[in-house]
Amino acid sequence: MAEGNGSSTSWISGDRLDRLTATTVNVDRSAVRSLESDQARLERSAVMRMRATQASIDGSTVGLGQFEQGTVSKSTVGVVVARSVACDEVRTTILAAPVVRGEVHTWLDLRTAVAIGFGMVLGKALLSALRSIGGRPGQ
Repeated sequence: MAEGNGSSTSWISGDRLDRLTATTVNVDRSAVRSLESDQARLERSAVMRMRATQASIDGSTVGLGQFEQGTVSKSTVGVVVARSVACDEVRTTILAAPVVRGEVHTWLDLRTAVAIGFGMVLGKALLSALRSIGGRPGQ
């Protein structure tokens, strides 16, 4: 695998890269292991780890996408960590973003994580209360 040169603007099409760093990057029909950029645009590509200030992902697959603002369309992203995401037909395992607009199918988002955490705390408090009242349950 090749490595990107860290230039200000990179246009990648049909390549396989290990690491790509650029101010602005456009990736089309390529595979990149690690991508870092201020502005990143992915089309029909696969990226293992992406970090960007602004991202546009269209018809691509991303393992971990971390960005400030992004648009994700007809793509699959394993984990999304962002401040604001606009989605259109997106599938993700974990979505951690306070602002999400559009159609996204996720297994775990911030609301679900908070609900699970609250349930665990509440369950632990209930078990502690039961133990203090009558000893351990089941004795």
